Amino acid sequence: MAKYETPPPVRPLEKLITDFSYTNGLDPVNVFNDFLTYIIHGFSPGAPPLQSWKYKRQQNMKFMQMLTGWVRLMASRIKDDTSWYDPFGDLYMALVSKSAQQSQGQFFTPVHICDLMVLCTQTEEKKTGQRMGDPTCGSGRLLLAYHARNPGNYLIGEDINRTCCLMTVCNMLIHGCVGEVICHDSLNPGNFVDGWKVNPMLAWTGIPTIKRMNMEEYRAGRNLPASPYIIRKTMSAGGRKRKADSPPPLQTFSRCNNDIKYDTKPDHQHEK
Repeated sequence: MAKYETPPPVRPLEKLITDFSYTNGLDPVNVFNDFLTYIIHGFSPGAPPLQSWKYKRQQNMKFMQMLTGWVRLMASRIKDDTSWYDPFGDLYMALVSKSAQQSQGQFFTPVHICDLMVLCTQTEEKKTGQRMGDPTCGSGRLLLAYHARNPGNYLIGEDINRTCCLMTVCNMLIHGCVGEVICHDSLNPGNFVDGWKVNPMLAWTGIPTIKRMNMEEYRAGRNLPASPYIIRKTMSAGGRKRKADSPPPLQTFSRCNNDIKYDTKPDHQHEK
């Protein structure tokens, strides 16, 4: 796999990840996966601590810097309700192309092709409360492009690659999408590996959240004819009405930072 050139806006975030990885003797691709897990767990209220989290307190601060860098990047790139941006897809392609995991490399659908595909299916009548699915979602680009022009629908992303699912969850979270992401082989619908509900209460609270799915919830959701959630007008943080179905302001992300739970044992209690 040839090396993939990271777009300039994403390079500061890439540098945070690679510097941290090389300082601690870690694979940047694995750190990237852990960063996605960090984001998802931080926006999962009530979730138990991550038992597999291997980083110590000082290292957790670096992940918070990555989170801050990501939110600032998204705030600078998303200018209005019809904007969307996927830094994770580019970042993943760049990291994999430079690592020992090159055999797992993927090339995601270019942004302009995603926009073109959505425009080709555009109709004069815009519907809400419908299901829109992508059985090979990658980093979620097609779902984001669809959501930008058709807000108020229930998005379903599926992929056999867990990293792709994690990227899609995070991308849907910050874009104000409502839906679910399923990790499985979409050619075998009865198979279920993992799943996440994204922003299930966004219309009521205006706060982005993620909830882990189990197999029973996955099976029940497949039998529903339309969106399992009512997509309705939401309120901004100040109580003022916003445009119907528009994503919440990025500032609401700061509300959930206190929900992040990680191993807080003193460093000397960890096994060397």
